[in-house]
Amino acid sequence: MASTNKKINYFARNFSDVRTELFNFVKKYYPETFQDFNDASIGTMLIELNAAASDMLSFNTDRMFQETQLDFAQERKSILNIARTLGLNVPGKRPSVSIVDFSVNVPVNGDTFDIRYAPKLKYGAQVLGGGQSFETLEDIDFSEPLSNGGIPNRLILPNINNNGTLVGYTLVKREFVVAGVTSVFRKIVSDADAIPFLEVVLPSNNVISIEQVVALEGTNLQGNPTLGQFSDPDIRWYEMDSLMEDKVFIQDKTRVTDNTTITPGKWVNTTRRFIREYTDKGFCKMTFGSGNADQESLETYANNNFTLRIGDFINTTAMGEIPTVGTTMYIRYRTGGGANGNVGANTLTSKGTYTLETNGPNQQINQRVTKSLSVNNPVPGFGGADAPSTEQIKKMVRYNFSSQNRAVTLKDYLVLIDKMPGTFGIPFRNNVSERQNKIDIAILGLDSTGKLTNTSTNTLKENIASWLADYRMINDYVLTRDGKVFDLGFEIDIFIDKAFAKGEVIAGVISSVQKYFKVQDWDMGDNVYLSQLVENINNVDGVLNVIDFKIFNKAGTPYSSNVTVQDIVDNETLQINLTEDFALFAEYDSMFQIRFPQQDIKVRVKE
Repeated sequence: MASTNKKINYFARNFSDVRTELFNFVKKYYPETFQDFNDASIGTMLIELNAAASDMLSFNTDRMFQETQLDFAQERKSILNIARTLGLNVPGKRPSVSIVDFSVNVPVNGDTFDIRYAPKLKYGAQVLGGGQSFETLEDIDFSEPLSNGGIPNRLILPNINNNGTLVGYTLVKREFVVAGVTSVFRKIVSDADAIPFLEVVLPSNNVISIEQVVALEGTNLQGNPTLGQFSDPDIRWYEMDSLMEDKVFIQDKTRVTDNTTITPGKWVNTTRRFIREYTDKGFCKMTFGSGNADQESLETYANNNFTLRIGDFINTTAMGEIPTVGTTMYIRYRTGGGANGNVGANTLTSKGTYTLETNGPNQQINQRVTKSLSVNNPVPGFGGADAPSTEQIKKMVRYNFSSQNRAVTLKDYLVLIDKMPGTFGIPFRNNVSERQNKIDIAILGLDSTGKLTNTSTNTLKENIASWLADYRMINDYVLTRDGKVFDLGFEIDIFIDKAFAKGEVIAGVISSVQKYFKVQDWDMGDNVYLSQLVENINNVDGVLNVIDFKIFNKAGTPYSSNVTVQDIVDNETLQINLTEDFALFAEYDSMFQIRFPQQDIKVRVKE
């Protein structure tokens, strides 16, 4: 019988099915050649070896195909490749930020402090605490009453000895610090590097941000650039989401910030650009442009030619510049970061590496001033976040693919706000709606205690509006404002098991309610369905049953002034009506929270 007439069942995929099919195949087509189907026979062994190989090939084929599909991919490398293919630059860790009081003791000069001994703390000074390292981003000049952003930030405190004599002053400068450690990578641009889309991989697998990139003329330069050189727009290179983008959002030095942690921003055009992405091993890879700086722009080329070809995008500066041969590139980057950087208040109390310049006429006094430097953070660190999980990356891919870097739908606005660089402010939560022919963006932040606040700074709101201006439709008017916070109080009656200590059961109930309302687990506009909360309370050790359950809208100092539109049982206590729907209904611009859990969650026990 010709082999071409032999039929094979291609639906057999696993070991058992393939084994059965191979036995049937041999029995049908080779009945006289092989007849020993005993489990211990050599023929059976060969059939099972082929069945095992087929099973493994089938499994690996399925897995390879699975890893090409966003919904089914499991390996981080595969998901990152899908993200890159669809134009998403997946971020790494986000660094935490905090405010630190830097203090020095300086001598008296007449009826004030001796300004000659007011020192300057150079940028990159490290403050330590909680197993974390933070750094200053700018020089801190104790002789100046204002920050570099123009905000008053110096406090002058007199030092009085036991005899009531003025012996000196303590100068306190309140400054912004960022989690992580800054390093500088140096690359000399040679002839071999003058290629389109030059790639540079940084030597650390823990890079959280690229602070600045500059190119200086020469290949035998000594030392690193100054802070002024790193900030010089004439030699600086800028990070983009895509090399096709020709605008970058940078610091607007013409605007004054109302918060030292937030930098005012604006859009500018540039051809000196690069993109950043992370390998599956966590290393940061930078990719630069494709055209020479002396080449014309794509717009100019298009005006001088009747047609455009694909190659014209590469041969012009449409996709950015190639670094110039004979220059030295300095890449200032930051490592560390993540959620661990959200340290508590009064944690950053130790000094790491720093340079304090004191240039008074007396060297002994200079030394005493230098030794007197102390640090402390009066507010917790905030904004730190770990690299997105694989599931988070999948969501980012879907949202990014639907937005396509333009603001047409309301979802587009949400995606684009999340893409705004962190130095220009990060709203904790935001939501958007269209009302009265306006794009209404509501934002909420966190205060120094980690509670929701609807008093975000004007600088943040202005930055969001400026950021969206380059993406919105020409007829869209964007309004950025504070959202609403509804503070809650609870009265819960429970039956408990007499075998359990009353205090421990009450503490468990309070903890359960507090955990359920953890603001990090909720988004703006989320309704709260309370049946799950009651179930959680019933599952607390010692609780037999929830007898009664009341919720109150706490409003007025020290709470938020916002009052829910949900039905109220009592206008004095602001008890919320839960009789019809056992739920709390949010507005699109609001969130619920428990501001003071220990006092606002009241638990009464019946045994």
